[in-house]
Parts: sequence; structure tokens; C-alpha cells
Amino acid sequence: MIKKDGHTHTQFSHHGSHEPLDDYIERAISLGFTEYVVTEHAPLPTMFLEHFTGPSEARHGSAMLITELAAYQKEVKRVQLKYADQIDIKSGFELDYLENYETELRQFILMQADWLDEVVVSVHFLPNHDKLVAPIDFDPETLAKYFPEIHSLPQTVFKNYFNTVQKSVRFAATLPNDIVIRIGHMTLIRKYQKYFNLPKFDVDNQLRIDDLLMQIKNDHFQLDYNAAGLMKPYNGETYPTLDIVQKANDLGIELVYGSDAHEVSAVGQFYNMTVSDTLKNEK
Repeated sequence: MIKKDGHTHTQFSHHGSHEPLDDYIERAISLGFTEYVVTEHAPLPTMFLEHFTGPSEARHGSAMLITELAAYQKEVKRVQLKYADQIDIKSGFELDYLENYETELRQFILMQADWLDEVVVSVHFLPNHDKLVAPIDFDPETLAKYFPEIHSLPQTVFKNYFNTVQKSVRFAATLPNDIVIRIGHMTLIRKYQKYFNLPKFDVDNQLRIDDLLMQIKNDHFQLDYNAAGLMKPYNGETYPTLDIVQKANDLGIELVYGSDAHEVSAVGQFYNMTVSDTLKNEK
């Protein structure tokens, strides 16, 4: 049986630990993982960084730098060779979908396609009413500053988020067919749900989720079953939530566990819980 962690990070993320990649891999091996995908945040487009909206820490700490790309590629290849007889290590990226930057993002992936196995396509940035594209998961204050309606009209923020995720899925369909595509942490917008006392998704947003799942199914994409939300102090849920996991299972969408580890101790976090929930929902 394959035991896979499909969403992990490295010291190149700039918002995690500086522990060597070897330590991540060795922990995965010790936990019995047979497959491990390194999915560091791909460099953000230069023009996007030049017009970045949000705290400077978010600008400098959201992804690897383009100047680090060669070192990242070399590091992944190194551990693939070093641990080849112990675990199957896949090379990948977590790619931020950014509206109006689709051409740059696609060109980047095409240029890297010869060594890429898997890509997690995620949404961390949303356009707001002022047409500024701002981070939604840096901290609660930043979310409220650029999306003040999160206080009084949270369903409109949810709508904006799911509409953007839908665009990201359409974008993902234009990437090379030989790269495994996974849609990342589909309910990340709930990261600060306890801080803002957010409600459940309303009927309209549930319909958007249903449409989104059908789109993922029809494109034969995987869904990131991300355990990181369980550790977030203002969240306490997986991404996506269990009701969406149930719907995805019913549709036959492949869910792939992801620790979203940014430090060695997080590798494999809550794996048994998420696998148990998935199997339970399959009955």
C-alpha cells in the first residue's frame, strides 16, 4: 500500500524552519511513508512582486526566490538519489494561482516541466474591491484590512474565494498533461474562522463548491486533503472540511493526504486521522 505525503515544504519557503531537507525525508521514512512529494512554493512572478499588496514580510516570505530555483532543483535531485532505495521522492511545486498572471505562471511551469512530477495549484491571494490582489492567510489583521467585509458579509468573501479557486482549476487544465495536478487546501479561506466567528458556507457557496468539485472531477485532478488546518489556532479543521471530503469521495475524486509541513515535526501530522475519515466516508 502506498503511504504518501503529497504536500510538503523546505527551507526555501522563507516562512518555515531552516531544517535540512534530509531531516524531512528521514522523518517520513521513519513514519512508514513510501512516497513523498516536495512541493515548495514556486517563485512569484516578478511583476506581481513589484506591485505587491500586503505586509513586506508577506512579500519576502511567501515563496522561494527565482534566484533560488536552481538550488532547489539540485536539492530535490540530491535527496531523490540519496534515499532512492528507501522512499519514492517526487519533485514538485506549490504554484500560486494569480489572476491576470496566467501567462507567466504557465510559462514558468512549461520551462520546468522536464523535471516536474506533481504540482499543487493553490490560492493564497485574492483580488479585493479595489482590484488589489492581497494575501488571505498571512494573518487575521491583513485579511480584515483588505477584505473588511469578512466581519459583516463573510459569504461575499467566500464567494470571491471560490470563484478564484474555480479560475485556478480552469488555469490548471492548461498545464502539461504529464504533470500530476492537485488542487491545494480548497477551504483555506476558513483559516481564521474562530478569530472572525465565521459561519458555515451558505447555500449559494455550497452550490459553488459542488460546481468546483465537478470541475475537478471532469479534469481528472486530485484534491489536496490538507491536515495543516488542524494545527492552526483559529481553525481546527482539515482543508477541505469533512463534508466536502464526503462529496469528493462520492464523486470519485482522488484525495491525497498532505501534511503541508513547513518544519520536520509536522511531516505526517494527523495522517491516521485523515485516512480514517476518508475510509469511513467511503463506506
